Amino acid sequence: MGQSMSFGLTQYDVDELIAYCKGAFTQPEIEALYKRFRSLDRGRKGFITAEEVLSIPELSINPLAKRLAYMYDSINFKEFLGLLAPFSPAASRDDKLRCMFAVYDVDGDGAVSGDDMEIVLRQLAGSSLSDDELHSIVARVLRAAADPQRGLTFAEYRAALEGVGAELHVDVPIED
Repeated sequence: MGQSMSFGLTQYDVDELIAYCKGAFTQPEIEALYKRFRSLDRGRKGFITAEEVLSIPELSINPLAKRLAYMYDSINFKEFLGLLAPFSPAASRDDKLRCMFAVYDVDGDGAVSGDDMEIVLRQLAGSSLSDDELHSIVARVLRAAADPQRGLTFAEYRAALEGVGAELHVDVPIED
């Protein structure tokens, strides 16, 4: 059980990682992700930097790539799996929503304020929205779903998205 596998993790490590990710990944997926993590960890430091996170082609095209890279700067393999777990088809809807909420909660205070929302929406929309349009959208969302002074809590965020699909999905290529 405790013997090292050919890719550097023990069976115990893999079992622990499966439990940590709440079963979001299978053993072959964890093995494939470990290989990917090692290829991203250019200096074999045991962690990857924001710059290395941004080198992931599938992520670099996302308008929120810099936000995600900042959230997950200098992460080890376990944290890397935690970052990716909500994108697994096996992840719960609640885990997917928590991930999305964390992206919007820029200051990490447990509520999505108007300022948080403006930062993320500006990253998503770029220059396609004027400042007035952006402020109007944020004000409408906060009036409809939350206390405009406090911001949107996770419970309110979840309630606002009730009935809306939370489809975060990434396929993990597994080599045979």
